[in-house]
Parts: sequence; C-alpha cells; structure tokens
Amino acid sequence: MGIVVYGHGLKRETGLPTATTLQMLGLAGVLSYAAARFAARAGMLGYNRYSLVAVPVEGMPEMPRGFRVEQLDADALAGHSIDVSSEVQATRFAQSLVCLGAFNTKNELVGVNWVGCGPFLEDEVHVRFYVPKEAGWDTGLWVRPENRLGRGFAALWAGTANWLCAHDRAWSMSRIADYNLPSILSHKRMGGVITGHVTVVRLFRWQWMAEGRPRIVKLESGTPAEMKVALTQQ
Repeated sequence: MGIVVYGHGLKRETGLPTATTLQMLGLAGVLSYAAARFAARAGMLGYNRYSLVAVPVEGMPEMPRGFRVEQLDADALAGHSIDVSSEVQATRFAQSLVCLGAFNTKNELVGVNWVGCGPFLEDEVHVRFYVPKEAGWDTGLWVRPENRLGRGFAALWAGTANWLCAHDRAWSMSRIADYNLPSILSHKRMGGVITGHVTVVRLFRWQWMAEGRPRIVKLESGTPAEMKVALTQQ
C-alpha cells in the first residue's frame, strides 16, 4: 500500500502511497498526507487533520479464547514497556483515562487501549475534546509489533466494549489521522462511522483549529481549544 499505520497515529512509512491507496484515500486524504509530511520536515510548522469516528458497542468483537483484559493503574503499567512515555501515561491518568491491558495465555501484555468519559486533552495537539453522554472516548490503542497478526486487537476491542457497557455508554469515539487508511477501515468493519473532521495547524507558538473554539490559541498559555464532538455527521 505504501503507508503502514498502527493504532490511531502514523507509526511507520514504507514509501509513497500506491495508486490503489491514493484512490481509497481520496483527494482530501492524499493532500492531508502530503501536508503532514511537509510540516514534519519543516520543523516549526505542524499540521494534523483527523477523522472523528464513532464505533457502536454492538459492532465490537467478543473476547477471543485465551485472552483477558484488565484495568491497569499507574503502578501496574510501570512494570511494562508500551509505546508512550511515562510522562504521557501520567497525563492520561490525570485526566481519569483508564488503561486497559490485554494479556494472552502466557500472561504477557500484548497491547493497551485508553478509555474514558471525557473531556480529554489531546497528546498530539492542544485541543480538549468533549463527547456526548452516550459515548466514551478511546485513544492510544496499541499492540506489540510481534502480536499484530494475532488476536490482540480483537481482545482490546472486546475489553473496551465491556468497559463501555459497564459505564452505560453505547459508542466509542476517537480521532484518527485521515490518511490512516488501515485504522479507518478496521473501525468501519465494526460499524464505525465518520462523524466529522478536525484540522489543526501549528506555526511556532500558535495553533489554529478550524472547528475548535477559540480557533487561535497560544501554545504556551496553557488554555487549549475546545470541541464538542457529535454522534451525527456535522
């Protein structure tokens, strides 16, 4: 395909997208991918465009045989190596996000997902998202590279469904880079729908967000833009 992506964010590239990938991404996705690559190389310029995706609990898989998902607190998670730093973990725990860890039959941690009822201040951009009362927010879904061909993803989604049901939430919402075709397609296979898009541009110490309020914020001020996400197409 030319783009290899794991979880909700771009982790690794294998070169330029193929013609098939370009056709599936569409013009907006292709332009977003090109803009993100350019901004990453520019240094002081940042660009992110996300699709907001809602997945119904009823579309999530059952727990695979031999797997279990447990809630991990900060002390339990400290005993494992995952994809984000201890600083990011602390920030997520401080926002009352719950870390769900999937374990296989060997009692090995194969991946994690972070869920909560919101609001959630993003790691990548200076935006705080608010979700409707019928939904939870999930972010940072990650599976170890050696387990990505197994049932780790299914286990994490099954555990996410159980957590949502226990908190009377019928949907899980998240943001996905709009060029992250594998992740978008995996969400759609569970009945996920794209409810909107978010565009964020950063230049030096300033951030502009088309959909947030206020649209322009100074990154050093500590006051993020805010956005209320909806379950219906905006």
